[in-house]
Amino acid sequence: MALASGSSSSPNSGSTPGGVNGHGGYGNGVRMPTQATGRSRYARNASIVLIGMRGVGKRTLTLIASKALGRQALSADAIFEAQAGQTISAFIHAYGWDAFRARESQILGALLLRHPTDKIVVCGGGVVELPQNREMLREFGEVHGPVIHVLREKDVVLRYLDENKHFPAYLYDTAAEAWDRREILYRQTSSHEFVSLTVPSLCSPSRPPSPSSSTSDTYTLSLKPVEADFLRLLRFIHGVDTNHAPLGPHAPRTYFLALTYPDVAHALPVLEDISVGVDALELRVDLLAHPHDPTFLAFQVATLRRHSDLPIVFTVRTAAQGGHYPTPTDEAALDRLEFLMYHALRLGVEYLDIEIVTFPPERARALVQAKGNTVIIGSYHDGTARASWTAPETMVLYEQAVGLGADIVKICYTARTFEDNLALRTFARTVQPRGVPLMAINVGPEGKISRVLNPVLSPVSHPLLPTQSAPGQISFAESQQILYLTGLLHAREFYLFGRPIQHSLSPVIQNTAFAEMHFPHKYALHETRTVEELRAVMARPEFGGASVTIPYKRDIMPYLHHVSAHAQAIGAVNTVIPTSSGLYGENTDWLAIKKCIARSLAPALAVTSCTTALVLGAGGTSRAAIYALLQLGVVNIFLHNRTRAKGEQVKREFEDPARRLDDMLTLTVLDSLDPAAISPPPTIILSTIPGVPVDAEDTRPPDLGLTPALFAERGGVAVELAYAPRMTRLLELAGQAKGWTQVEGVEVLLEQGYEQFRLWTGRRAPKRIVRERVMHAFDNQIVQYTF
Repeated sequence: MALASGSSSSPNSGSTPGGVNGHGGYGNGVRMPTQATGRSRYARNASIVLIGMRGVGKRTLTLIASKALGRQALSADAIFEAQAGQTISAFIHAYGWDAFRARESQILGALLLRHPTDKIVVCGGGVVELPQNREMLREFGEVHGPVIHVLREKDVVLRYLDENKHFPAYLYDTAAEAWDRREILYRQTSSHEFVSLTVPSLCSPSRPPSPSSSTSDTYTLSLKPVEADFLRLLRFIHGVDTNHAPLGPHAPRTYFLALTYPDVAHALPVLEDISVGVDALELRVDLLAHPHDPTFLAFQVATLRRHSDLPIVFTVRTAAQGGHYPTPTDEAALDRLEFLMYHALRLGVEYLDIEIVTFPPERARALVQAKGNTVIIGSYHDGTARASWTAPETMVLYEQAVGLGADIVKICYTARTFEDNLALRTFARTVQPRGVPLMAINVGPEGKISRVLNPVLSPVSHPLLPTQSAPGQISFAESQQILYLTGLLHAREFYLFGRPIQHSLSPVIQNTAFAEMHFPHKYALHETRTVEELRAVMARPEFGGASVTIPYKRDIMPYLHHVSAHAQAIGAVNTVIPTSSGLYGENTDWLAIKKCIARSLAPALAVTSCTTALVLGAGGTSRAAIYALLQLGVVNIFLHNRTRAKGEQVKREFEDPARRLDDMLTLTVLDSLDPAAISPPPTIILSTIPGVPVDAEDTRPPDLGLTPALFAERGGVAVELAYAPRMTRLLELAGQAKGWTQVEGVEVLLEQGYEQFRLWTGRRAPKRIVRERVMHAFDNQIVQYTF
């Protein structure tokens, strides 16, 4: 087999992307790895195998996955050295490379045979050198579990290898040559690909982190982005969280933003702003600077994932379909386009656009069969401007896409008159009973209304984009304005129920979000003397929902038709949502607490059965805090309250056998905050006690009895649920403790507000602008101190 050689592209490498006939991963007679995409789906306990060059971060990812999934990590190199009784370098020096490769192959075969489930297996960089190893790994990826090729910035890795001499020297080539030679082998062998982007804070541009630095506090805390990226891919592969936008007749309207940059790095300064309101980001591969280079594309996907949690739509639009990618005219050109489709599946993108007339049916069906958890959009874009929605050919196109197995059918025609939009909607109603969602658009100025009326992933643009991806596109803001003016988006009234509430920040959160999204809604305070008075407000036809705070979180529950399991377990509702079946009660406090803990806990401190948490206070918020800990998997919880009887009441509620929240839960009520009574030391501490005195005449801050000795030496996260004052005793001590992260109460407040906005509108809140407005209000006025 002829192997590609030369330079491979990766960001900051200083090399030229390989392209179709270069060295980016195919061409030069090398068989494309289309069949290495792996099984359609894996069992959730399937073992995970990591391959890739030295220095790309396989060991770090193994530790992250092992901690997060509770699985044993098996290192082929470590097993080799344990069996050989010496280092790999010493063994190679004594017996040679051939002997090493033979022993390595035996170890690999044994690992894959004995451990098809519940393990994380990490291989040495040269494991793909032998054909039999590649075949074993390829078969494992097709039958058992994912084999993930790990990449990193090439220049960073090569500098790291040059500076670390404990690795054995390459046999025939330099590290750079080995990288170029092996890249195609990794892709032929693996089922998936992951780019472990370097975290800037971990190293200077000229000096990457060394393995010895991987246990430092700064290093482990800074690895949160890497952890988030990698676990997002693993959750997607195993179907735990596929990150898809909601679809169906009762789902809200959904939108995607078509990115039109030659490099998505150019979008990063404005990415959050241009993403407001949309449900997905379309990576228009045909508009990128290097659309043929798989390594460049892998880094494009990784960059989007690092900076946005929105799902990715991977699209290569050919010239015949209105795009810029050359339309295939022979088998070789079709092979190259097909490779990009399979590469997208290997990268684990959430959506893949496949042009149904570009690929022969057998090739399209093979792509669909290999999709895993990727949603396939079967698309057709008329380039003649003569197609008609009333023509029989349109139904043929729809049936063809459905027959190929598309999850969504996309058909785009050109509107010549306004009536073409009416014909489009008639066709959409005709096929709706088929159950396969239709994304139907008319391009051109006359077709703008079709974009507004399309309910399924309607493509939108933004004024900050360098160009539109298609003629007649409108922004998300414009679509909402048109929906309102046409009576399809009704103005609603939202409220905060409670007493006293005059200094609450909730109106700032919600009204800022409504304005930024161009929604016609309003959020106001509604203070009453009794909960009974709220019944009439919730019965109004314009009622859109409500936040609920003290003293009505429990009292409002009998007035609701349905209450979520979460709210029932906590015994409190803080969100009311009107639905077609009545008023629905939810609790977002626990979810906000959970999110704040999860994103602030270093990967090395991932929750295990031994993790301990300390909760201060036994009021209503403490119940949300304990429930959040249980949802994170923390079952060893200590509770301290100045009145022990209240703490015992909370303990009885959560350990009630009839509720069956968690049989493993051990909830211990403390008389005092004696560090010796808390074992092992807590890595999570939450305070649910008001940050200011309840008695207005008492100006002293509450004395919780906190001491530095309570903070575990290995680090942790301290969460303050009171948000005035901003810096409490808990946060002060956490700031002084080694390896501890502080979470202010205002951050939890924001998170629960974001979740309320999502429940009411079906959209992600515009977090950046909301946070700016809230922090400005917080710093310039007196605010309410509790949730």
